Amino acid sequence: MKRWLLIIFYSFTAQSFTAKADVELLIVGGNNQPVQFVALPFEYFGSGYSPAVTVENHIIQALSSTGLFSMPFRYQQPHDAGNMLAWQLAGIRYVLKGEIHEVKQTLTLKLTINDTLGLQPTLSAVILNPKQLELSSQMFADQLYRSLFYATFTNYNDMQYLDQENPTLTRYLNQLVMHFKMAWQAKGATGSCTVDVQQMPGGVPFKTELQKNCFIQPNLAAEIQQTLDEVGNLPYEKYQSVFEKNLQLQFITAD
Repeated sequence: MKRWLLIIFYSFTAQSFTAKADVELLIVGGNNQPVQFVALPFEYFGSGYSPAVTVENHIIQALSSTGLFSMPFRYQQPHDAGNMLAWQLAGIRYVLKGEIHEVKQTLTLKLTINDTLGLQPTLSAVILNPKQLELSSQMFADQLYRSLFYATFTNYNDMQYLDQENPTLTRYLNQLVMHFKMAWQAKGATGSCTVDVQQMPGGVPFKTELQKNCFIQPNLAAEIQQTLDEVGNLPYEKYQSVFEKNLQLQFITAD
């Protein structure tokens, strides 16, 4: 199965979140190929009514909300659900497993996020308010989306924990990823292509330059140039405080 990748190099520091150096955004999949995840049925340990389905649905909806992630309607679970290689071969990037423990009217969600690319599992625990289950589970689901966005689309691993997250920057990066992703019509070219982009305030690109590696495969160069021609204005309104004039894009195709 062919996967289409787009890397955007963007910059900010962990403390100030202003442009500085080496943040890398990676978009997996073309305009109709979101990153696949599976949320296995959550387990409930308690004596009352199980809230597992409610919490599970909020997480699925939050991750699927922008189209960057998607859970397949049908999937074949490996005989060994812990076999991450089998999940990866099936096209699944993340496998989520949840346990909800209820003790003295307190709900604790223990979530394991398995990355099939071989990274260490991420363990997360959160207290859910049973009297405001909808709100508390939705808040956690939204945080999980942002966490997986940084873990999937950037090389800035510490940001997935969101200790110092700048919400405006997160939305800006998210919009940039979606903007280029929607414009890229994958037509079968292979290779990688690095592009330097300069934009004016207002999000208007005024200079784009394809680098030498784009022309190793002329079909890819033509495809990327068409993508850039169709992008139009980049996100800007409401993102002036985190706007970056210079972007470096690396388009990559991978089998």
